[in-house]
Amino acid sequence: MIVSNIQTPSAREVTLELVRAASVTNTAGEQAFPDTLLRVLGRLPYFQDHPEDLWAEVIENDPYGRCNVYALVRGGSPATVVLTGHYDVVSVSNYGPHADVAFDPEALLPRLIEDLRVNARSEAEHRALKDLESGDFLPGRGVLDMKSGLAAGIAALAEFAGQTERSGNVLFLAVADEEVSSHGARWAAPQLPAWAEREGLDLRLVINLDATSDNGDGSAGQAVYVGTVGKLLVSAFVVGVDTHAGYSLDGVNVNFLASELTRAFELNPDLTDRSAGITGTPPTLLRQQDLKTYYDVTTPARAWLCVNAPTHGMDAGAVLERFVDVARTALADALDTLRRRAEVLGEAGSAAHGATPLVLTSAELLAQARQNVPDLDAAFAAYDAELDPHLDFPTRSACLTGWLWDAAGLLGPAAVLGFASLHYPNTTLDARKPAEAQALDLVRATLREKGAELGVSISERPIFTGISDMSWFGSADPADIEVVNANTPARAAHIHAPPAGLPCINLGPWGRDYHQWLERAYAPYCFGTLPRLVSALTEAFLR
Repeated sequence: MIVSNIQTPSAREVTLELVRAASVTNTAGEQAFPDTLLRVLGRLPYFQDHPEDLWAEVIENDPYGRCNVYALVRGGSPATVVLTGHYDVVSVSNYGPHADVAFDPEALLPRLIEDLRVNARSEAEHRALKDLESGDFLPGRGVLDMKSGLAAGIAALAEFAGQTERSGNVLFLAVADEEVSSHGARWAAPQLPAWAEREGLDLRLVINLDATSDNGDGSAGQAVYVGTVGKLLVSAFVVGVDTHAGYSLDGVNVNFLASELTRAFELNPDLTDRSAGITGTPPTLLRQQDLKTYYDVTTPARAWLCVNAPTHGMDAGAVLERFVDVARTALADALDTLRRRAEVLGEAGSAAHGATPLVLTSAELLAQARQNVPDLDAAFAAYDAELDPHLDFPTRSACLTGWLWDAAGLLGPAAVLGFASLHYPNTTLDARKPAEAQALDLVRATLREKGAELGVSISERPIFTGISDMSWFGSADPADIEVVNANTPARAAHIHAPPAGLPCINLGPWGRDYHQWLERAYAPYCFGTLPRLVSALTEAFLR
C-alpha cells in the first residue's frame, strides 16, 4: 500500500484557480499563465524542498515569447511517466453579455442558469440548463478544454510526490498554443528523449490530458484514446485564362474551375481515410477565394482553395496523390463543360477548346521554377522575408505559390496541389511493435481494474478526433514528414524536428460544448474519477 505524507490538492480548487487566470491563445494572459502554474505547483512540499525541479522554459522561435512549464518529481528508479496538456484557451467572444465572468465559473453558473431559464430555445440550450441546474457540471472558458485535465495531472503529481517511498519519476509538462499552432508541444516533445537520456530517465508513457465531448450519459466521454487523428491542410492554387468580361469565351474563368474543384473535394469518399477498418472524417473546404484584389471587368486569373483533410492511417503521399487525381479529373470535366456550353452558343473555337489542364504538386512546381531562375532558393527566401510576418500560413502559402508560378513561367488552366499550413501527424499505439503492444496491454488492464474499483467503465477508442498535441509525443514516419515539407511552400510551417516517438495515450475530462459559451465539465468524473485513473496508470508504468 502506498503511504502519502501530504494531502492531495483538490482538483476542483486547482481548476478554479487555473481558469481564473485567463490564458487566451496569443494574448498577454497566455504569456503570463506560467506564473500561475509555477505558483500552484510551488505550493507542493516537494518543490519547496527541490525548487530546481520546477521551471519554465522559453519556447524557441515563438513570436509571443511564451513558456512551457516543467515539474519533475524524482524517485528511486529511471522509469518515468509524462503528464501533459495545453494551458491556452480560445476566446470568450461568444459569451456575449457573460464575457465578463467567463473565467469565473462560480459567478458564471447562476448567470447562465438565469439566462437559459428565460431564453433557452435549442435542444443544446435546454440540455445545458438541465446540466447546470443538476450541480454536476461546472461552466467556464477552459474548464473543460482543458484546465480540469491539467488539474487532474497536478493532483496525480501531488499524490506521487507525497509518497514516502517513490519508485520512478513523474514529469508534469504544460505547454502553450495548442489551439492555434502548437508551438509549445512542437518545441518540447522532440527534445524529451534527449533530455531524458541526459537525466538518466526511461520515458515509458505519455498521458495527454485533453478533453472530449459527450452529449449522452458519459459512456463515450469516459474513454482512453490510443491514437490521434492527423491533419493536412491541402491547398490548390488554381490558374485560369483571364479575359475582358465582354469576351468571356476568350477566357477560362478561374472561379468556375475553383468551384468545380470544391465540388470534387467536398466530403469526397475517395479522399476520406478508411485505414484499419475505420472511416475517418471526410475532407471539407475551409477557404475558397479568387486572388484578384481590385475591381474591373477582367475576369480573375487565380484562385486559392484550402481543404481540411484529417488522417488516421493514410500517409501524406497517398493523400496528395489522391487529391491530384481528383483535381485532374475535375479540371478536365470543367473544361469539357465549358466547351459544350460554348458550342451551344455557336462557338467552336473558345479558349476552353484549345486548353489542356495542367495539374502538378508544389514540389514539381518548385523544380520547374528552379530550371528557369538562377539561384532561385535565395530569391524565394528573400520574397518570403518581405511578406507581412503576421500573415497566416494559408495566406502566406498562396503568396509563395503565386511567386513560384510566375518564376516557372507556366500557363493556365492549371492547379498546383500542396499543403498550406502546419502538419499534425497521426499517431497510434501500434500493437505490432512489442514495446507499444506491452504498453497497450498495461493501459487496458490498469483501467479495467481501477475502473471496476471506482464503479466506472472506461471505453477504449482508437482515434482522438480533435487535433491534439498527441501528434508531437507519438511516432511519425520520417518519409511522411519529408513529403509534407517538400510540398509546403511556407518553410515556417515545416516540421524541423520529428515527434518524440513515445508511447502516448489521451485520458482526460469530459463535458459538453467546448469552445462554446456553454462549455462545461462533468464534475464528478473530472474532479473525482479522473485524477485517480491518472494516478493508477502512472503507478502501473512506474513499477
